[in-house]
Amino acid sequence: MPAFKPAFFEFAVRADAAWDAWSRRVRRRLKLARPPRILPYRGYGTPERVLIQARVLEDRDVRPSHLRRTLVGSAIASYQRYATRELAGAHVAVHWGDKRWEGTTDEEGFLTLWVAPPEGILPGWNFVKLELLGPEPEGVATVSAPVLVAGAEAELGVISDIDDTVIVTGVTNPLKRAWTLFLTEHRTRLPFEGVDAFYKALHDGSQGQETNPIFYVSSSPWNLYEHLDEFLSLHRIPAGPLLLRDWGLSRHGFAPGGGHGHKLDKIRGVMGTLEQLPFILIGDSGQEDAEHYRTIVREFPGRVRCVYIRNVPTKEQRAVELALIAEEVRQAGSQMVVVDDTVTAARHAAKAGWIRWEEVPRVEEHQREDAEARTVLDSLDRE
Repeated sequence: MPAFKPAFFEFAVRADAAWDAWSRRVRRRLKLARPPRILPYRGYGTPERVLIQARVLEDRDVRPSHLRRTLVGSAIASYQRYATRELAGAHVAVHWGDKRWEGTTDEEGFLTLWVAPPEGILPGWNFVKLELLGPEPEGVATVSAPVLVAGAEAELGVISDIDDTVIVTGVTNPLKRAWTLFLTEHRTRLPFEGVDAFYKALHDGSQGQETNPIFYVSSSPWNLYEHLDEFLSLHRIPAGPLLLRDWGLSRHGFAPGGGHGHKLDKIRGVMGTLEQLPFILIGDSGQEDAEHYRTIVREFPGRVRCVYIRNVPTKEQRAVELALIAEEVRQAGSQMVVVDDTVTAARHAAKAGWIRWEEVPRVEEHQREDAEARTVLDSLDRE
């Protein structure tokens, strides 16, 4: 049976891709197919090696967020984000300076391409041009894809979970999770208090140089990429590559399901690429973040400066589990700090020298302002 499952899912993925291709051909003949669209994702890497990421989809013509003013409008937009039609086998050209590469999308429309950047590339955000070559290049404009290049000036990197670490989602409650994913807008959701100021302080580092890269890892589907990207931008949380999860049929089975082990692969990819950089890992107590980060501390000895775990309401025995994990992390050469609020984490980081002390009052101020905004929003919800 174990040997049968990979073969079954391989066949199912191929069959699904063949059906999608046939369906698009029929809809094109009937003039029902929408034009293709390149959705760029933030890539990352070093001056020697960079990951370019994107997806080729049918343009579903999702209405801009400022035009979605009702619950029904949000629900329709959510359906359009999830009911994607991917273009497998699409050929995409990547242009960066005087260099050019070509890649092909997989069965789910994803483009993943590792490239060597042009010589003399500067650290920080760079932009590459993506061009759809075929099989349907007509009517498709080129798009710009951001790429984060970590340079020697970076003191450390930050890898953060999103759900119940940056954004209050209630992911441990299935009903709250469904509501969050399908029926809410980024404009009506708030981050945890003070997160924007704390992450900005981590990004700035001990010298205020804004060179420390930040990465966001989540079990949310890639279909929510634009939603989450808009959320981070709206709340002025430092931009960084979003490393999400493909929901639905894959060669590994059906997702979501099987826990959050995919986060480990994403974190290993980041730390393996930025192999000279130490990291701070941030998560919450509600899922498996502490367990995954313990694994990373063991696999990358000496690379993890600290693990911050935000304490969210969970089962009572979770506190005992976290204490045991913290001791194992300590024995592995790092430290894990469980915090109830962002200011506590900021003070710890300032004492350790990872952020400037003058940033702590700013975190306190933002935490207070965010708490007041949440109180107002909650009162409106009750009316």
